[in-house]
Amino acid sequence: MSKLIGIVTVLYNSESVLDDFFTTLSKQSYKNFILYIIDNKSQDNSLTKAKELSKQVNFKTVIIENSQNDGVAKGNNLGIEQALKDGCDYVLLSNNDIVLYEDTIENLLASTEKNNVLVSVPKILIYDNKNIWYGGGVFDFKTFRVKHIGIDCPDSEIYNSEKYVTYSPTCVMLIHKSVFDTVGIMDEKYFVYWDDTDFVYRLHKAGIKILYIPTSCLEHKESVCTGNKSDFFYRYIYRNREYFINKFSRFNNLLHFIDFLYLYTVMRFKMRKNLRQWKIVKEAMKEGCKMFPEKGVL
Repeated sequence: MSKLIGIVTVLYNSESVLDDFFTTLSKQSYKNFILYIIDNKSQDNSLTKAKELSKQVNFKTVIIENSQNDGVAKGNNLGIEQALKDGCDYVLLSNNDIVLYEDTIENLLASTEKNNVLVSVPKILIYDNKNIWYGGGVFDFKTFRVKHIGIDCPDSEIYNSEKYVTYSPTCVMLIHKSVFDTVGIMDEKYFVYWDDTDFVYRLHKAGIKILYIPTSCLEHKESVCTGNKSDFFYRYIYRNREYFINKFSRFNNLLHFIDFLYLYTVMRFKMRKNLRQWKIVKEAMKEGCKMFPEKGVL
């Protein structure tokens, strides 16, 4: 019997990308899935459009409407919890600013089961130019920095080998239901950004490997919802990194110092023409340094 997958996606002002998302999901060769849509009080027509599209497709859709924007982490948690309650064998965390190929889910699940792994991720291309967005990833566990392998490089055979990776964003990640019993769900204090890094780090601490499966491929329309390099982006990226350091590092004072030194010597020159954003970043880092996980949060 085929495995039931719960696809969890969080909406926030996502109207412009939903047509491609729903269309390519409806064309999947693998059919045994439920789409869980969590709307974070979108200010555009996202929710209405999602409801309309859900009536036109050949798969079950469950829509959860939040009364306010509770953030990506909490939105994902609502979807994860509902998927597990509904008996899903796997949860596929998914952005909705993606375009899937017809065999994306089928190939991802097949290799996951074949290799007997609990977490897997696909190869991700940039929608506009088909260059690599994610061809594997590396987590530096000493400095808590992460990087995508091959980002913005032309796609080639070097990105076509299955391998275990130490880092992947959760924008498309297939997770066996048992994983949540081991490492828990997303830490909602992040709101957005670094919540996936936190989750991946907890996988690492629990000894759960991530398999990169390039036969599963899709395209990503990056930063549609939050806006790359916006004030919002700078605040949460820098705040949440400091929170992450407080949460996991035994040398948090040293890493905080290194971050502030880096910011002073490099970022202030890059942002010197935008003093407002420079102030946002400094205040965000100070805020993050004062954040600590709630009792009982992994």
